[in-house]
Amino acid sequence: MLPIATPPAIPSTDELVERAHAMIPHLRAVGPGHDTARRISDDVARRLRDAGFFRICQPVENGGYGMRPSTLWRVSREIARGDSATAWILSLAGLHPWMAGMFPPEAQDEVFAGGQDAVVIALTGNVGRGVQARLEDGHYVLDGKWTYASGIDVADWAATLVEVPTAEGGTELRLLLVPRASFRIDHDSWNVFGMKGTGSKDVYLSGERVPPHRSIRWSDVQCNQVPGLARNKGPIYRIPHTSLFVMSVAAAATAVATGLLDINLETIRKRTPVGLNAPQVEDRFSLAELGKAGAKIEGAFHLLLRNVDEMWDQAVAGQPFTVAQRTRYRMDGALICDMAMEGADALVRNLGGGLMPLGPLERYFRDLHAMASHFLMQSAPSAELHGRALLGMPMPANARI
Repeated sequence: MLPIATPPAIPSTDELVERAHAMIPHLRAVGPGHDTARRISDDVARRLRDAGFFRICQPVENGGYGMRPSTLWRVSREIARGDSATAWILSLAGLHPWMAGMFPPEAQDEVFAGGQDAVVIALTGNVGRGVQARLEDGHYVLDGKWTYASGIDVADWAATLVEVPTAEGGTELRLLLVPRASFRIDHDSWNVFGMKGTGSKDVYLSGERVPPHRSIRWSDVQCNQVPGLARNKGPIYRIPHTSLFVMSVAAAATAVATGLLDINLETIRKRTPVGLNAPQVEDRFSLAELGKAGAKIEGAFHLLLRNVDEMWDQAVAGQPFTVAQRTRYRMDGALICDMAMEGADALVRNLGGGLMPLGPLERYFRDLHAMASHFLMQSAPSAELHGRALLGMPMPANARI
């Protein structure tokens, strides 16, 4: 084990939120440039790191803050008030130091050398294309393509889900930690309608050798029996993986809906709609629509916090998570996203005929709809799983809960 430098002082949640809030003006200024560049800037990534945001879910045993994930997503909501693309990267990649802490201590020493922070992305949602893996001298050797590598330009590592051969002649799913420098990034691959600035590009590996200590069985991740528990004792390592992962996507969508609400409020305050001949703030029906939509977005955010804090408190108490809880968290993630998007759509509709010249509102609208298309945010598959759990029916073999 490598020695860890003196751990940083752990700030309060309020202090971290204040740091994020202070970034809003700068993020608003540079956000459109992220769309043009098809990635968030190195400067913004550095500011996020300097503020300690990637330490929030990093285990204390590796120099992190070991805080509740709800702290991360309170911070992400403030970041979204400035830039939707940055909020997406932070909501997801800000959680993933927790995943790096699942690997054996030897791998953790590489990722968090000397107690440094780390930006870790996840390539786990069936995003591999033509991936081949073989065993060679005890190492896994990887070739292939992966899509939707959100944040790869500013990442240090990627946790990559791969079907690999076993010594016994079979195969198994494993998470493999690969340094970002090993990937070839196709910078021209990210041409999309929404989320242009997230840089969720195609990446390639060729002959990448991954030592065994940088791999863990996916089945162990799903049942919280990972080798990283030899070092990391925080409550987050007793929370179901998929339950937290679902909430990271829902958190991003809710944060962006909040940013859209901010833009909407600024627009309505100075707008006189065609045909009304009076400021929109004097239109009672517009105010009613605004009130309903704002409450729906806020309600989505509070359901998010309630769920993740419930997970944390239950993990602290050492109580196991039932199948019905896990399916509810999967369903609630989709519900949170739906609530946020419904509120945001109502806000846009409330602006009337000249609703979206190119600009911040249009960008947030596109980004939110793109985020809501994530496979974990689809309510029908999630609802079916929760319905099965409520009736005590067995889960499908491939159910991700």
